[in-house]
Amino acid sequence: MSQVLRFTHLRLRNWRNFTHVDIPLAKRMFVVGPNAVGKSNLLDVFRFLRHLTLEGGGLAQAVKARRGLSRLRSLHHKGANSDVEIEVRAMDADGGRWRYLLAFNRLGRGGRDETPVVKREEVWFQASSAQQEISQLRRPDSEDKADELQLTQTAMQQVAKTKNFRDLKEFLSSVTYLHLVPQLIREEQLPPEDAIGGDLFGRDLLFRIRATPQRTRNARLGRIKDALKIAVPNLDDLQLVDDSQTTRPHLQAAFRHWRGPAAKQDEREFSDGTLRLIGLLWAMQEPAGPLLLEEPELSLHSGIVRHLAAFIARAQRGPKGRQAFVSTHHDLLMSDPGIGADEVLLIRPAREGSEAVLGAARPDIREALQHGLSPADVVMPLTAMDQIDLFAELKV
Repeated sequence: MSQVLRFTHLRLRNWRNFTHVDIPLAKRMFVVGPNAVGKSNLLDVFRFLRHLTLEGGGLAQAVKARRGLSRLRSLHHKGANSDVEIEVRAMDADGGRWRYLLAFNRLGRGGRDETPVVKREEVWFQASSAQQEISQLRRPDSEDKADELQLTQTAMQQVAKTKNFRDLKEFLSSVTYLHLVPQLIREEQLPPEDAIGGDLFGRDLLFRIRATPQRTRNARLGRIKDALKIAVPNLDDLQLVDDSQTTRPHLQAAFRHWRGPAAKQDEREFSDGTLRLIGLLWAMQEPAGPLLLEEPELSLHSGIVRHLAAFIARAQRGPKGRQAFVSTHHDLLMSDPGIGADEVLLIRPAREGSEAVLGAARPDIREALQHGLSPADVVMPLTAMDQIDLFAELKV
């Protein structure tokens, strides 16, 4: 990717829990809300866009992986237009702006044919704020009208059609999702072969580390070791080694103790929190696109969780720092007063589906944060479920 991009805006229609979303996006976003309102579904939009660009992916596979269009489209949609619509905007370091719009539906209005087809796909580019936005793609085009079967694929799947917006395609393909499950790594499970775009649960972490050039790998592991020593004072070393029998990579750490030479352990002996923290620290250093983090606080000590937001901000410094979208339920993570109102996205149940509200769009949240309160004080109480007290009265 010749230009480092980041998402700046998201607009949705008829996507899962949401009939409508229209929000600006900061470099660091915290998505909060009650259970089952659509936080994961909102992050899944970016994974969906990535899946469109990958070999083995594409529109049909991306929809199939989500159990079909009927499961993907919002149950609350109204009116004659039932298209699922996604529009994202992205900006590069030089101020160039991209806009991508995709609307899709099923092949036939009647019957049970779930084959998804492109109803509208457009790409625009604006070199600077002083220049006009120029169309790079507009579908359906004459070729689509001559052969409607082409509409079963997005332009992102077709090399010939992406000539004018390869930077955008590469950016979408660089989105990464991380929800590391320590047990899967300890059990040495391999990622499923049919997974689109790599493993969701960190089973490929050790292989990604091994595939990194040695000098870069050692530098990153050194920084991870320095960070881990704050939480694990006896940690003396961290390196990647290969199993001499299976050639499988292992993360090996040395721990100082009073008996003598440091004891060596690998990821099979690491705690859940240590493994999840290593995965997070490694992912933030990878030179890729936006990083989607689901509840990174899981298994971590509260003292670490309290500083996660600040750590992410430090890791993002510089033009190549990764954009991060974080879903969380944890008050301590949101207790950082450095989190701005424009970085908080509140998902709440609405009369029809769910609504996504930017903290900066609510004067009460914006003003409270400006007066020194943290999102934990102001926003997290708004995520409480109205009838949560009834949970304690349940008989089991």
